[in-house]
Amino acid sequence: GRQHQTQLTVIDPVAGTVLPRHLNKHINYAISPAPAGVNARSLALPRGVAVSSNGATLYLAAAGSGKVGVFATAEVEANTFTPDAATHIPVSGGGPTGLALDEARNQLYVLTRFDNGVSVIDLGTRTEKRHYTLPNPEPATLVAGRVFMQDASYTSSNGEAACGSCHVDGDLDSLAW
Repeated sequence: GRQHQTQLTVIDPVAGTVLPRHLNKHINYAISPAPAGVNARSLALPRGVAVSSNGATLYLAAAGSGKVGVFATAEVEANTFTPDAATHIPVSGGGPTGLALDEARNQLYVLTRFDNGVSVIDLGTRTEKRHYTLPNPEPATLVAGRVFMQDASYTSSNGEAACGSCHVDGDLDSLAW
């Protein structure tokens, strides 16, 4: 089914427009399971964004894909971008949720929720240079469950949806999202 669609929205307060952009427009929902290669091109569960100071590049933390999507903002605004795994930056910790852009060092810092870590991305090579894990007091069963609930590459043939698509950051807060 088509229960979930991953989108990024372009908001122009001057023009008063709100323009949703489907990030995975390469998915043909009529074909299930999805053909090989579709999952790798997809981005799931967007959580954080960072934009370059010149406004030309947008970085998107895709928690459900274990990677950061890189987009030309002009292409997102015009809806002319093509989803491509070659423009994604994988992070080893899984579940990227937060981004901090350090343009002076040409680096992107990525908070990885699955392992409670931080990845340092070299933007010149678009590769992970280092990964640091932080102390995590959570029980191992909760950490393992987070991966199962949030990783769309495990639970979706097209790589777009996971349990976390509906149960956003459910964690162990006893709240229904």
